[in-house]
Amino acid sequence: MSQEPDLPVKPVDLLVLVVVSVLGGALIASWAMEPRLTPNFVVAISSGTVMLAFFLFIPVMGVRTFLEERKGGNEGS
Repeated sequence: MSQEPDLPVKPVDLLVLVVVSVLGGALIASWAMEPRLTPNFVVAISSGTVMLAFFLFIPVMGVRTFLEERKGGNEGS
């Protein structure tokens, strides 16, 4: 019995997630406090990045799955 994952994670998905999370984290940090190169600002960026990565993992995977199904390229089945 071979078990295939229902939703395999591809490197491109993780790259998109990292880019969106880091840019969004910087945007959240800039909105919350004055952008200056201080340890507090760096912590705010990393906190926003982690929060976005946590909450955006499923939507990023869902968008990729939707685009694959739209193209008709469902290789797993």
